[in-house]
Amino acid sequence: MNDSKDLTDLDAPTGNVGGGALRGVGIGCGVLVAVPVLLVLGLLVTYSVQRGTPEDYERVAPQAMMTRIGDVSRESYEVLGFETAVGSDASSDFCYPDGLESMADEPVDGAYSLSHRWSVDGVSESGAASALKRLHRHLKDGGWDIDSYENDTDAVYGLELRASRGGPSDDGGDIRAVFEWRDHDGRFEGGVHSPCAYDPDAQPGSEPATEAGSEVEAPELRP
Repeated sequence: MNDSKDLTDLDAPTGNVGGGALRGVGIGCGVLVAVPVLLVLGLLVTYSVQRGTPEDYERVAPQAMMTRIGDVSRESYEVLGFETAVGSDASSDFCYPDGLESMADEPVDGAYSLSHRWSVDGVSESGAASALKRLHRHLKDGGWDIDSYENDTDAVYGLELRASRGGPSDDGGDIRAVFEWRDHDGRFEGGVHSPCAYDPDAQPGSEPATEAGSEVEAPELRP
């Protein structure tokens, strides 16, 4: 009888340990399931908040924005020192929100961005290098951020200068300037791109202002 009682007593803790282990596994699985669910819920809440918050774009009429970036093009062209007058083109593009909203790939209603582009043919490599060197110094002294500068005459793909300057808003507020020379055709190209902005004449809930580029007058550039 004593031996039987001893065996029973020995078996009891084994059963308790097994039950505790199963409960621990259950709790662990519950935590593993709950964490991804909470993460998804957090992302959904963040997405909803961002969708309900308008982008922090400046409100600027398209022609006023074209004048602004056209002035940058005009000043840059004068510094480059080319001796011919050239025409230029204006174009517009969609604006897309940042953050989680970007997953929807939907342009912002009533918003636009403008580009002002021009080109000069028959520019030699040495002439392009000298022109970019002057402009690089001018933009840097004027407080522009130099994003890239390739002025090596042995460069495989040509010469390039890219610069940017912060605008009045924190949301896509940079003005970007790009100047390139490609050795396959001797063409020097320049372009200034505006930050995103709301068209003040656009009605709430209107479509993106994709026609802004066709409604503005681009300036002519002169030496």
